[in-house]
Amino acid sequence: MSAKGGSELCAVCSSVVAKYKCSNCYIRYCSVKCFKDHKTEKSCVAPEKPPNSAAASAVSEAASANRTKSGGSFDPDVNDDDEEAQHRLTAQDLAKLNSSEDVKRLLMYPNIRALVDAVRKDRNPVEAIRMLRQRSDFEELVQALINATSSNK
Repeated sequence: MSAKGGSELCAVCSSVVAKYKCSNCYIRYCSVKCFKDHKTEKSCVAPEKPPNSAAASAVSEAASANRTKSGGSFDPDVNDDDEEAQHRLTAQDLAKLNSSEDVKRLLMYPNIRALVDAVRKDRNPVEAIRMLRQRSDFEELVQALINATSSNK
């Protein structure tokens, strides 16, 4: 098997053209050694079936379960501008996120990007985030975001 385009580098060692693809997370690698190194990392997570629909259904199921449990529903007329302003990121925070290697690494995974996209499209993104934080892959992203913005680099 050859890499698409024939020039994609190994995602593990970044020094040799990748010839193989992980059957679990689809990351490209060049050798058995790199494959074994990759498998020992926590980042080898299988993407959901079709990433966008699986992520969207996970978000909507979680949100509807929580609405049923709390007896409430999302009210688009409620004004949360004051609370939102307290949590809005500054230009400096955005720059920290842009330079965070952990955040960049996690956003390389299609399943995590699909979850973020599903949150962005959800009618109640705050609740969607609360529910998705129960997933280890999404929580790892949340922690990377928090670490990137709270550290004094």
